[in-house]
Amino acid sequence: MSDRLEEVTAAHDGILASLDQLLHSLAAVYDGLGGPADRHIAARMRYLAEHRPGPITADLLHTRAELADRTTAPARPCTALPAAAPPAAPAPTASGRNR
Repeated sequence: MSDRLEEVTAAHDGILASLDQLLHSLAAVYDGLGGPADRHIAARMRYLAEHRPGPITADLLHTRAELADRTTAPARPCTALPAAAPPAAPAPTASGRNR
């Protein structure tokens, strides 16, 4: 699971970084369209890019680090039962043969 979180949170090529680039690109496109509503949409895209992903990113980075710590934690002491003793050799019969 932590590898999937790495894909999401990677600083340069993660999904959240791509989302940031997409929102800024959309803002630039809407800035170029020139209508009054377009400027509002551009401002909204910039706001989303700059303010909304922060808490999500922080939570996901914390979760990823926590999972990574669990997978690299030292093993717990062995609590398994000792191995059973091997079966005893068959006892010889009166004729000298083994059962």
